[in-house]
Amino acid sequence: MRFDEVELESLPETEDDASPTVAVIAAPNARAPIFKRLLALLTDLSLFAALALALYPLLPAALPWPSTVAMGAFIVVLSYYYFVGTWLLWGKTIGGAIFDVRVVSDEREAMPLRGATMRWAGLYASLLTGGIGFLFRLPDRLSRTRCVAT
Repeated sequence: MRFDEVELESLPETEDDASPTVAVIAAPNARAPIFKRLLALLTDLSLFAALALALYPLLPAALPWPSTVAMGAFIVVLSYYYFVGTWLLWGKTIGGAIFDVRVVSDEREAMPLRGATMRWAGLYASLLTGGIGFLFRLPDRLSRTRCVAT
């Protein structure tokens, strides 16, 4: 028998199971700790650092300035598709999946494309200011989202 052919059956209730069981579940709207958010972001950024290091030997040696700018632009565009795509599809990136951090919209059930794009822009603005934007939760405020612990 294969694993996908197994059918699960519920157990019949007995009179001995009169006491209810209590499951401890984290509050669904609990904000994710800053340390977990930072680790998730560093994990995601390390993916792009590894990609840049892997592509660097492919650059031509004759024109370092234009080719370096082109590779940087490629990495930025790829990061847009990565971050916005994963936020729209799953609500979390690979780093968010590892550290149990999910991005949810404040207003709607699903995050709109504009909100995900504004979050990506806030992420880059926060990185360009040396992390000051993260102290004021700039990506969250621009996109009207919040990070929750799953």
